[in-house]
Amino acid sequence: MIIEAKQENGIIYNKYETHLECENCGMAVDAEEYASGTCSDCGEPWRPKKHTTVHVTSVPLSGQSN
Repeated sequence: MIIEAKQENGIIYNKYETHLECENCGMAVDAEEYASGTCSDCGEPWRPKKHTTVHVTSVPLSGQSN
């Protein structure tokens, strides 16, 4: 899942990605596995192991100096 960067009410929210893996075998969980609750790689009920990747980009704010 990718959450895009946005600005609301003067607050800047960074873009980030969330990846789900099966805790049993470490393979990525796809939409079908997510819905069924069973990992198609190892056949076990997957328990979520969530990884979040954050990409931050610095941008100058108007009226601000370095």
